[in-house]
Amino acid sequence: MENSFFPYDKYRTNQEEFIQFVQTSLIQKKNPIVEAATGFGKTISVLSAVLPIAEKFGKKIVYCCRTHKQMDRVMEELMEIGKKTEVSGISIKGRNSMCLHPTIVNNEMDTSMALHVCRLLRRENKCEFFENMKEMEERAYEIEVSLSQKPSLSQDVVELCIEESMCPYEVVKGILQNVEVISCSYMYIFHPEIRDNFLEGIGATLEDIILILDEAHNLSDLAINLGSDQLSIYSITTAINESIEFEEPVVSEFLNKFYDVFLELENEFKLESEDEVIISYQDLFTRLEGIRGPFVSKNFEKTIFDLIVYMKTVGEKVQKARLKRNKMPRSHIYKIASFLENWFNARGNESYCYIFEKNKTRKDEETLKLGILSLDPRPITTQVLDYSFGTVHMSGTLEPLEAYSDIIGIKNPAFKVFPSPFSASNIKGIVTKGVTTKGTHRNEDMYKKITLKAVDIIHSVPANVGIFCSSYEVVDGLLNSGIALMSDKPIFIERRNMDSRENDMLVSDFKHHSGKDGAVLLGVMGGRNAEGGDYPGNEMNTVIIVGVPYARPTPRIEAQIGYYQKVFYGKGKYYGYYLPAHRKLSQAAGRAHRLLSDKALIVFLDERVANKFVSKDIPKWIRDSLEYIPDSEEILKEKAKYFFENKIDRFKN
Repeated sequence: MENSFFPYDKYRTNQEEFIQFVQTSLIQKKNPIVEAATGFGKTISVLSAVLPIAEKFGKKIVYCCRTHKQMDRVMEELMEIGKKTEVSGISIKGRNSMCLHPTIVNNEMDTSMALHVCRLLRRENKCEFFENMKEMEERAYEIEVSLSQKPSLSQDVVELCIEESMCPYEVVKGILQNVEVISCSYMYIFHPEIRDNFLEGIGATLEDIILILDEAHNLSDLAINLGSDQLSIYSITTAINESIEFEEPVVSEFLNKFYDVFLELENEFKLESEDEVIISYQDLFTRLEGIRGPFVSKNFEKTIFDLIVYMKTVGEKVQKARLKRNKMPRSHIYKIASFLENWFNARGNESYCYIFEKNKTRKDEETLKLGILSLDPRPITTQVLDYSFGTVHMSGTLEPLEAYSDIIGIKNPAFKVFPSPFSASNIKGIVTKGVTTKGTHRNEDMYKKITLKAVDIIHSVPANVGIFCSSYEVVDGLLNSGIALMSDKPIFIERRNMDSRENDMLVSDFKHHSGKDGAVLLGVMGGRNAEGGDYPGNEMNTVIIVGVPYARPTPRIEAQIGYYQKVFYGKGKYYGYYLPAHRKLSQAAGRAHRLLSDKALIVFLDERVANKFVSKDIPKWIRDSLEYIPDSEEILKEKAKYFFENKIDRFKN
C-alpha cells in the first residue's frame, strides 16, 4: 500500500519495514505485536501505517498511551503529517484533568470516580459549566468545528473553555465525533463503564475502531487491576459513621457486624504485619450470617443481595446530601455495597481468588483489607480486542511476544521484533559475575561487594546514574553498606509509600544535577521511577540494575501460578512468576536510553542475568549489546570509562 502520510524526508533504519508489516498484518485481519526500542520512531511509523488503512475502510484510530506527555506527542507527530496532507485528531486526558468544577479539581480521584461525580453534578444541576453549554451552543459549535479540522491538544480546549466558562469535556465530545485520530489513556477503552460512555460520545462501536496500544506491556497489570477490588477496615469505620449521621440503623447494625468479621478473620488466621492469606467466598458470608460451615444459605444470600440494593440507595442519598453542602460526594456505604456485590459475583469463578491481608498505610499504621483478586486479564481485554476492527500492540519491552499474546488473549497475532536503532558505540550492557541478590547468597558481605561495584561505576561515569534494586530490602542493604557515604555524587532515595508529589520533587532535584557533577537516583524495579520515568540525555546516562525482582512467594503469587498452570499448561510458573520479574528488569534497564542521540551504559550487578533463562526475556536491542565480564574491579571500571570516552554516533549506520 502506497504511504502518503510519512512526513519526513528520510526513514530511520527499519521504519519502512515497520510500516509495511503493520499494514500487511491489518489488511490480512491479523493483529500486529511489535517490539522496537525507544528512539526507533514507533509513533510516527504506526500513524503512517494505520492512517491509510483507516481512510480506506472508514475507521477511526484510537491511540492509547500511558502518560499525558505521550498523548500530546501523538498529536505533535500528527501535526507533522498535517503539513503534508489533511489530517485531524485530538488528545484527551481523564475527566479529572479536564474538568473545571471545583469539586473535581480540588479533590484527588481516579477517572472512574470523576465520571461518577460529574454525572451526579449534572443530574443535580450543580455544574455551571455544563449548564452554560445550553446557552452557548453556537459558540461551542464554532470551537468544535475549528478544532475538528486539525490535530489539537486537550489543553487547547481547556484554555478556550476557561475563557468561555464552558464544560471542556462536552466540547471535546463534539470534536471526537469528527476527528480521525484520538489519543487517550487506556482507561477510556478498557474500563467497561468509561468505555461505554466514550464510545457513545464518539458515536462509534468497537468495530469502527483501529486500536493502537503503546507501551502495551502495561496492559496485563492494568486489566488485572480493573478486574480486582479491595476493601479496608477503615472504609467500614467511616461507613458506620455515615450510617449514624444519616440515621440508618439497619445499615449501621450490619456494618458493625462486618467490622467484627474483620477482627475474627485477623484472630483466626493470626496475621502478622505484611501477611496475607487466601480465603473462600464462604469465609466471609458464613461469618456475616453468624454460622460456621462450608455453605452459605440461599436465604442469607437473598438477604445480602437485598441489603446491597438498599445500601446503594442510601449511598446515593449520602452523595447528594454532601453535594448540596459543596462537599466531595463520596459514600463509603456505597463503596461497601459495590464490594459485596463484586464478592458475590466472583463466587465459583476460578479466575478470581479472595484475599485477607494485614499491611501498613502510608502513615505506617497497620490496617486490615479484604480483596477480590483477578488472576486473568482476558475477561477485561477480550471485551475490547475481540470486537475492534484491528489492534496494534507495541512496546520496547514485549518479548517474548507469544507469551504477551497468550496472557492478553489476542486472536490472529502477527509477531515482529525489530533490531536496535542505536549505534553500537551508543549503548553498552555489562553483566558482572560474582554478585547476586539471590536469597541464599544475600548477606552483609554480598551487599558490601555490590555496593563497592556500584560506587566504582558511579565514580567512572559522567552525569547522572540510576540504581534500581529488586526490592526495598536490597535498597536498605546498599544504604547499610554505606553507599551514600562512599559516593562522590549525592544520592536521592525513593522511599516506600512516598506520595506522588514527594516523588516528583525528588526526581526533579535529581534531574537538576545532570547539569552539574551528577547525582544518583536509588529506587526499585517496578516502582514509578523505574517504569514511568523518562531521563533523556545526561538526566540518566547510566543504569545499574541490582538483582532480579522475583516476587516473594506470597499466597497471591501462588494463586496466580496455579491458575496459569491450569489455563497455560506447563507455563504456570514462567507466566505467573518469572516473566513479570524479567519484564520489570527490562523496563528499568531501558530508562537511560530514550533518544537516538543518548549514550547509555547498563550494568547488571547480578550474575543470574548471564543465564539464558533470564537474558532471553531482555529486549533484543539491549541483549545484543551485552558483555559478560569476570569478577574484577579493574575490568568493570575500565569498561565503563572506555565506553564514555568513545565518540557518540547519533544514528546507526
